[in-house]
Amino acid sequence: MLTALRSQARSWIAKLLFGLLIVAFAVWGIGDIFNRPQVSEPIVRIGDDFTYSATDFDREMRLALQRLAQIQGMPVSPELFAQFGGAQGLVDQAESKGLLQVYGQRLGFEVPQQAAVQYVESDPQFLNATNRFDRARFEYFLRQLGQSEEQYVAAQQGLLRASYLMSAISGPAIAPTPLVRNVHSFDAEKRQAETVLVPISSITDVAAPDDATLAAWHEEQAARYQSPEYRAGLIVQMAPSDFIQDVAVSDAEIEAEYQARIAEYSTPETRNVEQVVVQDPAIADKIITAVKGGTAFAQAVRDAAQSDPVPLGQVTRERLPADIADAVFALPAGSVSEALKSPFGLHVVFVSAVTPAATKPLADVRGEIRNALAIGRAADAMESVRVQLEDELAAGIPLAEAAEKLSLPQTGFAAIDAAGQDRDGANLGLSADAVALIFETQTGEPGYVKALNDGSYAVAQIDEIVAPALRPLAEVRDQAIADWTLAQQRERARAIADEIAQNVKDGGALKAEADARGFELKSTQLFLRDEGDAANGVTGALARALFQLKQGEVTVGDSSDGAVVARLAAIETADAAAGADAGADVLKQAADRETLALASDIRQSFIAALRTELPLERNDAIWQRAVQSEN
Repeated sequence: MLTALRSQARSWIAKLLFGLLIVAFAVWGIGDIFNRPQVSEPIVRIGDDFTYSATDFDREMRLALQRLAQIQGMPVSPELFAQFGGAQGLVDQAESKGLLQVYGQRLGFEVPQQAAVQYVESDPQFLNATNRFDRARFEYFLRQLGQSEEQYVAAQQGLLRASYLMSAISGPAIAPTPLVRNVHSFDAEKRQAETVLVPISSITDVAAPDDATLAAWHEEQAARYQSPEYRAGLIVQMAPSDFIQDVAVSDAEIEAEYQARIAEYSTPETRNVEQVVVQDPAIADKIITAVKGGTAFAQAVRDAAQSDPVPLGQVTRERLPADIADAVFALPAGSVSEALKSPFGLHVVFVSAVTPAATKPLADVRGEIRNALAIGRAADAMESVRVQLEDELAAGIPLAEAAEKLSLPQTGFAAIDAAGQDRDGANLGLSADAVALIFETQTGEPGYVKALNDGSYAVAQIDEIVAPALRPLAEVRDQAIADWTLAQQRERARAIADEIAQNVKDGGALKAEADARGFELKSTQLFLRDEGDAANGVTGALARALFQLKQGEVTVGDSSDGAVVARLAAIETADAAAGADAGADVLKQAADRETLALASDIRQSFIAALRTELPLERNDAIWQRAVQSEN
């Protein structure tokens, strides 16, 4: 935790948080982990051919946290990211891609750059209304993605290599027609029901229970009326804010830190760029000649290429493909480039404005630097006190005495539950982490000094644990009466529903039974077996029960409002649901789904086989430590 605190202090900005759904990595790939030397501990290694390091993991987790924060509109910690499987998903995905890459390399399988370019140019998301590659769409997409053309094409090469290899493995898989028909018939069948709700609210004549009845209910339903576990003891906490007032930071130290982190306060040179990409050198020359002769760039492009130039906006050198970046950044404002060649064709670039590199002066960031240095030193001071506290406790000094000796704040509690409340329901003002620590600690000696997620340290001592117990009836009498009454209403509503259902089974009409009792008959929409129609009283459980019946049969279910009598009114088979003309198409869609599922099973089996065939080494402890160090 201290490491994370110091890192936060010296980066000025809190650690980059949740930013990208894992599926985005499956779409865009993580191509930059390939063919690059690693300098940190390997999480995944496949012989000498592939390494996925802690550095790779850290970078990708930060990107994931950052992009998901943008999507969710709120930051989420690395720990939560890991709890939901995000961190392991990154490593699993890197492992799978590494296995495919190494296997492909051993087969001598490569994807030419030009093939990746053609793949990009045929991507439907980049095609215009005439089904041709639209560079404007592509450029906008790259700006949103934050990648250059070169990076994106390289990533697609890696994805194509894996895709082609997996297609060769699973491409021939076709789901058998009988399986498709059976699965489709099961999934797509729909049913309709008539329902009658016997509402709880209609049962109004339930008498209050006598004392003996209520006492028996209280005993039978003891779990409803138990008090929570309570704990009594003491907790000692320390946070950086407890030490920061004693920290001094000199001007010389601020100056030195500013110089050490000058890159953080510097912005690179940018240029406002427009471009057009053509394939014909004659067209490129015509545009260049026209612009140099005084024609506006946009007009020159329209005249020669019959299209509009693509505005790239303010770009840094790194945002441009390496093939053209140096030439573009050598141009002064208001000038046009020569024809610059890249895998996509000939670029003609016009620079309309140049923004020089700039650096924030020390005066503008002095306060930030001072605060960050102070937090870092407060963390160091807190760490020193933590060590002293652990030494005191190890020597047998009582926690209260050790806290007083070190001038640490301590909070005693006579009774606290897992929600952080006392017996009267008042919140004791402890964080969720602190309360969790209290309930992790056993009675007797103090527990260990633990780092909490908010950057503080805490240690608890538990003097007494009061186990959950049945509250006296006098204390919960009103609630017990309300619960008993509701149970009686439900029981009687169910009895009425059972009576109606039996009468229908004996030949009665459901509508007549409902009318005789003043209840409403409803007709549901057609529903699938796992959906039901909640608006008309059919829960998921009741829907599944109706799918076990023959048409005209009746059953009874429960809802939050009462008991529901349901008669199966209609069955719509999968073919009927699709319509006579659409049946073949729907069946084809079902076949496609099952074929995809079968292909997925084959791919997973192939990856599993590669794990045993190739010299795979994996150390999950490294990424787990990395996640913990971020908290």
